[in-house]
Amino acid sequence: MTGARPALAAGLLALAAGAAAPGAAGAGEDQARDGAGAPLRAETRDGPVVAEVTLSPAEPRLGDRMTLSLSVEAEPGVRVEMPSFGDALGRFTILDFTPREETGENGGPRLAQRYTLQATASGRHRVPRLRLEFTDERPGRGDGTTRELLTEELAFDVASVLPEDRETIELRPARPPLAEPDGSWLRRNRAWLATLAALSIAAAVVAVRRRRAPERARAGAFERASARLARLRGQGLPEGDRVDPWYVELSDIVRRYVEERFALRAPELTTEEFLFEAGRSAELSSSHRGLLSDFLERCDRVKFARYTPGADESRQAFEVAERFLAESRAPEDPAGRPA
Repeated sequence: MTGARPALAAGLLALAAGAAAPGAAGAGEDQARDGAGAPLRAETRDGPVVAEVTLSPAEPRLGDRMTLSLSVEAEPGVRVEMPSFGDALGRFTILDFTPREETGENGGPRLAQRYTLQATASGRHRVPRLRLEFTDERPGRGDGTTRELLTEELAFDVASVLPEDRETIELRPARPPLAEPDGSWLRRNRAWLATLAALSIAAAVVAVRRRRAPERARAGAFERASARLARLRGQGLPEGDRVDPWYVELSDIVRRYVEERFALRAPELTTEEFLFEAGRSAELSSSHRGLLSDFLERCDRVKFARYTPGADESRQAFEVAERFLAESRAPEDPAGRPA
């Protein structure tokens, strides 16, 4: 009886080892599959700032979770503004977001953003260029201006989850031929003809509304911008911590007015790019372009260069915005309606 106990214990240990082996092998296969292939990587350098974008896995399938990381390192004395949450990533589903900020080995800032994404369809995809801003305030080297850095695009393919040999799937047998219907062609198809006529009318109505939508937006651009200016005027001239948000709102009022008035859709452009696009409109005169350029430069000095204007400067900026809206508004016919 005493000799049976060691044999029983040895048998139980062997049984436990055999049961654990398949699980251990499966875990190893999962790790190997997750780590297979180097991630996509792109590095962009601009002066004292280096930005790196990585995406893994490099060859995802539809439904896989993808990790997109943006890492930025800068020299001491450089202030970096990372992209806002989800900026330019609207074509993907964002499952998770983790920002991080610390000090690098060189004493400068080290910032990172990590997204967990899912593609909504298979095929060719790309991670667009991500935009960040930095201000070079290095003693004796930086000029204190704010500049933009655009990362490189990452193009990749999302594989389908359908089997590759789906063409070999057995087809169902053909249905028997239909019986020949009775009656005239018009009588047999009057229901389809009625449906087709209704769809044609609906499509025409939608087309007319879409064609008139830009005209309605253009006609009401001045009224909407004027109402926002009136609300901003009611807040009084900015002081202290209210200066920056006040100028952000004033700049946004004018930019949105230009977009609606001149049918320009460019909310993410820089000031220089925005002025270039606005200048392509034949309705915007050279004097109006100069007025718009001077106004946006005033706002950019406050928003990006940490410039603190006085009350008179803020009043002048507000008056310039009012003048630009009044001089560039859409012409009206004698009845008071936009032409």
